Order: sequence, then C-alpha cells, then structure tokens
Amino acid sequence: MSKWIAVRVSAVLAGLGGVITLLLSGVLVWTALAAASPDANANLPLPLRPVLFGVAVFFLLLTIWSITTAAGIFRRREWARLSIVIFAVLLVGMGVSAVVGTLVAPVPPNASVSEAAMGRIRLMIIVLYSAMAAVGVWWLFLFNSRRTKDYFSGAALEDRGGRPLSITLIGWFLLLSALVTAFSAIVQVPGMFFGVLLTRWTALAAYSLLTAVNIYLGVGLLQLHQSARIAGIVYFAILAANSIAMFALPGFPARIQAIQDAMRGFVRVDQIPIPFESYWIFGLIGAVIAAVPIWFLVRRRAAFA
Repeated sequence: MSKWIAVRVSAVLAGLGGVITLLLSGVLVWTALAAASPDANANLPLPLRPVLFGVAVFFLLLTIWSITTAAGIFRRREWARLSIVIFAVLLVGMGVSAVVGTLVAPVPPNASVSEAAMGRIRLMIIVLYSAMAAVGVWWLFLFNSRRTKDYFSGAALEDRGGRPLSITLIGWFLLLSALVTAFSAIVQVPGMFFGVLLTRWTALAAYSLLTAVNIYLGVGLLQLHQSARIAGIVYFAILAANSIAMFALPGFPARIQAIQDAMRGFVRVDQIPIPFESYWIFGLIGAVIAAVPIWFLVRRRAAFA
C-alpha cells in the first residue's frame, strides 16, 4: 500500500471515530434528559444528570479533535500529524491497559450469565482493545516514518533544530493529565500515595497540587525550559516509585482493601474479590510507563540547551 493511501485511510478512521463519539455524546445527552428523578439515584455520590452531561461534553471534544485532525491530515498539515501521534499514544495506552486488566481482573459472579458466555464476553473485550492498541501502534510507526514526515512537511522537527516530537508528546500528555487530575479534585476521587490513603479534603489537595504540577511541567516542556525538564525527570521518578511502593511495601492486601472500601463509599458498588497474587503486574506497568518519559527527557537534553 502506498504511503499516501495509508495516511488517508488513517484520516478516514479518525473521522469515523469522531462520528462514533458524536453518536455516543448524543446518546448520553438523551439518557440524561430521560434520567429518573434524583431520588431514584440516591446511592450515587454525584447527581446523575450532571455526570452524564459532563461525559457527553468530553465525547463532543473528542469528536472535534478527531474530525479536525482528519481534515488536517487530508490537507497535509504538520500539526495534524502530531495530533494523530498523540491520539495513537492514547490508543496504545488504553488498549494495553484494558487487555491486561481484562486478563487478570476477576469477574463478579452473575447468576444470569453462564461461565461460557462470560468467557466469550471477555474474549470480545480483549479483541476490541487489542485492535485499538494495534491501530495505535500502526499509527505510531506510520506517522513517525521519514516518508510520512516528508509527505507532510519535508523535514522533521529535530532536523530543523526545533522541539523534538517526544518532548511535544510528553508536554501535551501532562496538559491533558491536568484535566483528569482537576476533575478528580473536584469530585474528590479516592487515591493512594506511598501507602497513604487520600480521601475527601486530602484527595482534593493532592489532585489540586498534581494539576498545578502537570500544567507547569507541560507548559515548561513545550517551551523547552531546562528547569521543567529536570523537574519532569523528578516527577516521573516519583510516579514510578509510587507505583512500585504500592505493591512492594508490606501490607499490600490491607491497602487494596482500604482503596476498595473508599471507592465503595464514593460509588455504590458491590465488593469484588481481589486476586492479590496477580496485581503486582499493574505496579510494574505503571513503573515502566513512568520510566519512558524519563528516558526521552534525558536523551533529548540537548534540545533544552
């Protein structure tokens, strides 16, 4: 397949993804408008309608992102190439995490669904998210190849002495993470930092601090500030250490139970049995993910000089 055909097929896929998220946004809005009275959702920590509207707005933003990126690819804009690379990183991260979670996480027993049917459902989920990850990997190779870079702009950013692509991705990842941590601070999502459980006001303070740090680091890296590069290395090293400490420190079952109890107080869900012997893999994945930006921040230090 010719390179330009693969690029345009990718643009079509991105546009179709935007149409799907637009439909999901519409379904969520319709569900919110048709939602039951607040008394019927008394067990939820947050009103159902605002949550549904918020998720609908999120999907709408994804629609705008996907469709504008697809249009930019057809017009051979360099920013569209960077945009789809960022989207590919998210696809790979979500796909791999979902596959690993589906393989190791227990499934609550359900009398209405047979074990064989549940196995088929798990297989469908694994296939779906594996396909997402595969598309993301394909896009990473496709849109970072020399021929594709020449197709869009004729020269790579690194060759022009500008900001390396890896630093651009890390910077935008941190800015997008600031949106997630800000939302977590608003709704006070329970969390844990080096074995310390964070709930309510402590969660609000921690996520607010993370939001400020993510914004500072994201903006600083995009502007190639040396201080942001050094702080970013320290920040991701702390994240890696926290991921390992969560599973390596003594009392891991008690910490997981505390998190589960906190989440049940946050969202009314039934208790799920936890296979402690297989949860270590999530700590390892978290540490590896945090180590990747460190490698690029060290390797691309010359761009900050």
